[in-house]
Amino acid sequence: MSNQNLLHVYILENDPDYLAFLCNTVRRHISFEEWPAKIEITTTSPDALISNIDQQTANDSIFFLGFGFTNSSKDGVDVALAIRKRSLYADIIFITGHIEKALTILSHKIAPLDLITKDSLAAVDSLVRDDIAYSLQRLRARKLISPRLFSYRKGSKIISFSLNEIIYIQTISGKNRALELHLESETIHFSSSLKDLTLKYPTLFRCHKSILLNPLHVVSLNTSERFAYMDNHERLEVSFRKMVTLRQILR
Repeated sequence: MSNQNLLHVYILENDPDYLAFLCNTVRRHISFEEWPAKIEITTTSPDALISNIDQQTANDSIFFLGFGFTNSSKDGVDVALAIRKRSLYADIIFITGHIEKALTILSHKIAPLDLITKDSLAAVDSLVRDDIAYSLQRLRARKLISPRLFSYRKGSKIISFSLNEIIYIQTISGKNRALELHLESETIHFSSSLKDLTLKYPTLFRCHKSILLNPLHVVSLNTSERFAYMDNHERLEVSFRKMVTLRQILR
């Protein structure tokens, strides 16, 4: 499975207990939302985080950074500057209990995505979730810069066409790795998994465990009954937890 469309998560925090909280929070949201994201490292060491940044995936990464560290002369700004040397696109979120220290960010060209203060755990939990969701949207947007083709294998042949032609893809009940691809003019059966396709084609949206839709073909949403109405006059079921994200994408 390709990792090119994964969001890579790095977490740096001086307090081991708070680090565990952040790690568990991120892991829970990734699992619950079924996001294409992976925690690369959680650490109390600025040097360990910097040395573990993968240059090949730095642009597709999000960093949650504390400020002061008892085991290092580096602070959060030093780490952020090191990240920026590797990537202009990585998302950086500072988490601190000392808002006055965070003002030092303004004197550096770091361009953080967010600054979270250590208020209630519930508030931090919600903000962390929102930042990951937004970072994933930014990642998808970067993948949209150039037109893409969708490809599938039929026997010994590889068939390709514009990704924009896809209306939706759904699993075929009772058949392992069997999918049904709905285009504007035809329906095609082929072998793959929605999980693989979600990673390979981030502009398609997993609206339900058995459906991958193309937001370009969504005409309207019924949020109360949880349906997406497509421009081919079909309606697709949207799971409760996916409806909010789909509405944000369509905006």
